[in-house]
Amino acid sequence: MAKVLIVDDERSIRTTLSEFVKEDGHDVWTAENATDGLRLFSEVAPDVVVTDIVLPRVDGITLLRRIHEQSPETQVVVITGEPTVDTAAEAVRQGAFDYLAKPITGGEIRATVASAVRVKRLADDRLRLALENLRYRSHLEEEVTRTAGELRASEARYRAVVEHATEAIFIAQDGVIPFANAAATTISGRSMEELRTRPFADLLHPDDRAPVLDAYSGQLEGSQVPDFDEFRIVCADGSVKWLRLWSVVIDWEGRRASLNVARDVTEHKLLEERERLRQARVHGMDATLVSLAMQPALYEGDLEAALRVIAERVADTIDVERVEVWIGDEDQGAASCAELFLRTLRRHAQGRKPSLTVHPTYSAALQAERAIIASDACGDPRTSEYAEAHFIPLGIGAVIDVAVRLGGAVAGIFSVEHVGPPRAWEPEEVDFVKSAAALVSVAMESSERRRMEQALEQSEAEYRALFEDSPASVFVEDFSGIKRRLDELRAQGVVDLGAYLDAHPEFVDDCIREIRVVDANEAAVRMHHATDKADFLRRIGQNFPPTGKSGFRDRLCAIWRGDRVFDMVAQDRALDGNPLYTAIRWSVPPGHEETLDRVLLSKTDVTSVVESERKARRTLDGVIEAIGRATESRDPYTAGHQRLVTDLAVAIAGELRLEERVIDGIRAAGLLHDVGKLAIPAEILSKPSVLSRMEMELMKGHPEAGYEILKTVDFPWPVPKIVLEHHERLDGTGYPRGLDGAAICIEARILAVADVVEAMASHRPYRPALGIGPAIEEIVKGRGTAYDADVVDACVRLFRESRFTFRVEAR
Repeated sequence: MAKVLIVDDERSIRTTLSEFVKEDGHDVWTAENATDGLRLFSEVAPDVVVTDIVLPRVDGITLLRRIHEQSPETQVVVITGEPTVDTAAEAVRQGAFDYLAKPITGGEIRATVASAVRVKRLADDRLRLALENLRYRSHLEEEVTRTAGELRASEARYRAVVEHATEAIFIAQDGVIPFANAAATTISGRSMEELRTRPFADLLHPDDRAPVLDAYSGQLEGSQVPDFDEFRIVCADGSVKWLRLWSVVIDWEGRRASLNVARDVTEHKLLEERERLRQARVHGMDATLVSLAMQPALYEGDLEAALRVIAERVADTIDVERVEVWIGDEDQGAASCAELFLRTLRRHAQGRKPSLTVHPTYSAALQAERAIIASDACGDPRTSEYAEAHFIPLGIGAVIDVAVRLGGAVAGIFSVEHVGPPRAWEPEEVDFVKSAAALVSVAMESSERRRMEQALEQSEAEYRALFEDSPASVFVEDFSGIKRRLDELRAQGVVDLGAYLDAHPEFVDDCIREIRVVDANEAAVRMHHATDKADFLRRIGQNFPPTGKSGFRDRLCAIWRGDRVFDMVAQDRALDGNPLYTAIRWSVPPGHEETLDRVLLSKTDVTSVVESERKARRTLDGVIEAIGRATESRDPYTAGHQRLVTDLAVAIAGELRLEERVIDGIRAAGLLHDVGKLAIPAEILSKPSVLSRMEMELMKGHPEAGYEILKTVDFPWPVPKIVLEHHERLDGTGYPRGLDGAAICIEARILAVADVVEAMASHRPYRPALGIGPAIEEIVKGRGTAYDADVVDACVRLFRESRFTFRVEAR
C-alpha cells in the first residue's frame, strides 16, 4: 500500500477523506495548512498528496509547486470547493495529477488515489531502471578498462578473459571483424570464419545500419561519440537481437581499430517495450476515468445517460465487446439490466431481469470478494453457473464483474465481457474496471439524490401549504448565533448558566439580538397586527418586549440543558404596541440539533385566558387576605403575624431561587398558616400567661384544624399540606404528625423558620419581644437538626446583609 498525505483546513473534510483512503489499506497523514503539510512531506515522503487549493497563508498551488521542487515523482491531487476552468488549468500547468471538485465521494477519492499510486509506482520503477542502467554502464566501463589492461598485461590472461566472457568481445577494422570471442559467435549465431570474412555491415539491421556505420567511422576519426550505443543485428537464423555496445579505439596490428564489448539486451528491450505499452494503456485508462469523472450526466441524476457514456468509454478503452450494468431488486430477488452496450453494433439495450437466487455460488462470491476476475468464464467455478445460458451462446470467454455498492451494501453489478477465447486480464485493466464501477456508484448516488431532492421539493411544498394555512402563529427562526454564544461560555468553563445570567444580565440582551426570524406564516402576521409579511419580518426583530426577558432567560437555560422542545407562556406585544400573552412551543426540527440554525416557534394568543386567570387570582388573593385578617382578629396580640411571616418566607424562597409558582404557593400558605386558630377558644389565644399542658395540646391542633378548613378549596398550590406541616421539624420533634427529613415539603420548611423568627422577634401576651438577634441564634442552633440548613442560611444572609426587615405597619 501507499503513503498518502491529505492537506485541508477543514477538519471534517480531512477526517472524511482520510477514512475513505484508509479503506484501501493506505497509510494516511493529515495537515491543516501548507506549512504542516511540507513538514510532514519531508518526514514521511508520501507517494500521493491530496491538497485543497484554498489554504491559510500558503495556497494549494504553491504547496504543489514546492512539493514538485523536492520530489517531481510525487503525485499531487488538487481539490477545491469552487471549481473553475482557470484553477483547473493552473493546477494542470503546475503538474497536478488530477483535479477534483467538492463534495468528493468515497469512490471518487479512492479511485483517484489508486490511479495516482499506480502512476507513482511507475515513476519509481522508471527511476530504479535508470539507476540500474547507470550502475550497469559504470560497471561495464570499468570492465572494458580492466579487460583492456589485462590484455596489455598478459596475453594468456587476455585470452582466458575474452574467451570465457559472457559478453561478445570483438575487433572491428576496415569493415570486417578480424577477431571475435566465442560469445560473439553464440550471440550472432554465425561462425568465427563468417565473422572474420563477411563485412560486419551485413550483420546490422537495415534500419540501424547507417547510424551505426556513421558512429563507427566518426569514432575512428576522433569524433566524440556516446558512451554506448544500442542497435539491432540480424542473426544467422533471421531472428533479430538487440545489442548494447561499448567501444574504444585501439591499435590493432599497427592500424586503428575499435575494441567492442557487446551484451545481448533483447530481453531487456522487450521488457521496456512491454512497459511502454503498458504505461500507454494505463495513461489511456486514467484519461478515460478523468474524462468520465467530469461528465455532467454523472452528477445531474440522469442515470441512463451516465451509464451509457460509462459503458461506451469502458468498452472502447479496454477493447471488450459487451459492458453491462445490473441494478438489484431485493424485494423481487432479481436484477434488472439498466445498461447493455454492444461495442461492434454501437447499440444500447436494457430491461432483462434474471433471478439472483438461482446462482448462489456467483452471488456468494461477489458478496465476499467484491469483484470476480474470471479469465476463463466457463471454467471458473464462480461464474460457471452462467455458462450454458449466457456465456456459451454469446461466445463469452472472460469476464470482470464488480459489485456496485451504495452505503456498504451491494446495489448492482458492473460487468465487462470479452467475446472470444479466454483472456488473461491485466492488473491495470482490473483496477480500471473497479474504478469505472465506482463511477457507476456515483451515478446511482446522484440519481438517488435527485429522486430524494424531488421528493423533498414535494414535501417542502406540502409543508409550505401546511405552514401558511395553519391557524396557529408559526415562526421559523435561526438560533445559531445564540448556540455559538452558549458554546463559547462552556469553553470558558461556565457550568451554572443561571448564576452566570444573574451576574451578567446583559448576556440575555446580547442573545435576543442574535435571533433571526427567517419566516413566519400569515397567522403570525395577523396576530402581531402587521400590514403584510414583509413588514412583519422587517420589524419583528425590534419588537421584543422588556417584560419578556425573564421568559427568554428560561428559554436560554432550556437550550443550555439540551432541551429540544419546551413550552411556556410569555408576555409579548403586537407591532402597534398592544400587549399580548402567548403560549409558546419552541422546538428543534431533526437535522438542526447541533447548530440550531433552524427552530420552529408556534404561538397561540392566550391574552384573554391570562387576563381571566389574573382576575381569578386577584379574587383568590382577596379571599386569602380576608381569611387571614379574620384569623388575626381573634388574636389581637399577634395581629399582623401571618403577614410578617409571609413577607420573610417569600424573601427566603427568593434567596433560594425557587420557581415563581412555588413562591406564590408560599405566599398564599403564609397568609393562611394560622387559620386553624379559628377552632381555638379566644381565651386561650389571648391568655397573658404560659399555657397549661392541656391548653398547649389544644393549641398544637391548629395545623390540622387549618388543614381541614382548607382541604376542600381547589388552590393552584399545595396550601393545605403546607399549613398542616409548618410546625413539623426535620428531626421529627414537631407536630402534629412528627414528620422528619424529606417527608416535610420545602414550603413548610421555609414557613417553619420564618414563623420561629417572627414569633421570637415580636411581642407575645406572656413575654416581651426577644428581638432579631436571639431569633437568629435559635434557628442557627437548630440548623440541620430541627430546621433545614439551606433555609436557615438564606434567612441569616437576608438579615446580616440588611436585605430584609419586618414591616412595622404589618404589626
